[in-house]
Amino acid sequence: MATEAGHPAWFLTAAQGFVGDRSNERTATGFTRHGLSIKASFVANRPPQPSKLWVHCPEAVHVDTPRVICVAGDLILFRVDISPDCVPDSRFSTRMDCDYFIYHADPNLRVLTLLTDMRTRCFEDTEVGILSRGLHQYTIAALVPCPLSFHKYELHLFHSETSSWTSMELPVAKPQQEFDWVIPFNTDLYYHTTSNVITIGGEYGTIGWVDLWRGILFCDVLREKPTLSGIPLPLPMEQITSGHHLGRAMDCRGIAFVNGCLKFVQLDIIPSYDTDIMDPETGYPTLLVDDWAISSWINPTMENSYKAWGEPECTVQAAGITIKTDMISHLTGVLQLASDESFADYLQHLVVSDPSPSLDDDGVVYLIAREKLCHQKSWILALDMNTKKLQSVVPFGIVKVEDPSDSDFVKYCTGRSSSNT
Repeated sequence: MATEAGHPAWFLTAAQGFVGDRSNERTATGFTRHGLSIKASFVANRPPQPSKLWVHCPEAVHVDTPRVICVAGDLILFRVDISPDCVPDSRFSTRMDCDYFIYHADPNLRVLTLLTDMRTRCFEDTEVGILSRGLHQYTIAALVPCPLSFHKYELHLFHSETSSWTSMELPVAKPQQEFDWVIPFNTDLYYHTTSNVITIGGEYGTIGWVDLWRGILFCDVLREKPTLSGIPLPLPMEQITSGHHLGRAMDCRGIAFVNGCLKFVQLDIIPSYDTDIMDPETGYPTLLVDDWAISSWINPTMENSYKAWGEPECTVQAAGITIKTDMISHLTGVLQLASDESFADYLQHLVVSDPSPSLDDDGVVYLIAREKLCHQKSWILALDMNTKKLQSVVPFGIVKVEDPSDSDFVKYCTGRSSSNT
């Protein structure tokens, strides 16, 4: 699907940006807080090809890897650590060291704006979303838990027309439905931890802060007196019944708002860890994957009910996925397929993660695949859930992991282009 101008209708944007000059029709220029000139360029590709943010600051001594925080329309919120006079130790770099920018990457309206005080607010990247309001205006919203409270939050809003922040404390006026299953008290399911943010939009500017393990907190951020309301997500029954630690939710769960409905996907992996053997190439434990499957749900009413999700509308097992014959030679060049191994066998043993529903409402789910746990080299798989066929495989790139504790070094953000929001 493409816009009338021939540009992609939506993007899979790599969360880790790149340093360098890639000037194009979307390039915008601005200044850092130290007065250095900076250039941002967005290389837009049609999914499954990842779109990429490039940052160029020729006057700086050092430019750290940019991080895309969120995308809405052609608006990109990103942060980057830029040093004017020395090369910092990246191990000690914090958000306070970063400059934050809102980048309007529309070819017809290219603007790069420094957000001067956002770095001092110490928001987690996952707590922030953007609401595009027409061609020129936007709202940045962050929802932060109040200290020592699981049921109150601080909503921080930045409106472009005033260029200032406002904050207010909000209780959850309409909590999500109580669990419909007995949940152990030693799990993280009893309080909300935001995994990512989705933008619904509409007259009152609805934004959802998603805990992919638990549920969504919705807020109409354009109302004079906004409130919070929750809806549940399908429970992670495998983790609940087995007692396994929940871990990073985006590894195995994803959600999108498509054509007025919520689409939710869950990846189930059958692994076998060998904790005594560390992989010499990655430095991480060896993870052997026996098989994996992905299931999808739809909530057309967005009701505050587990029943609104119903049963999975589709489940696809890796061992049952087929591909077109004319893709075999291409895939052999992209993936390290052994000469005596069938692609079906190879596919089910890949380490896959970060499922994301397509915004085209075509039944496609995108996944990140690696041959080893936390390997720097990765691919994006486009899987058609309706036909159980692999549509395409494209390289996601070689990603340098500077902080092994950063589990988001390979991920992507989804967002529609401005003409489709």
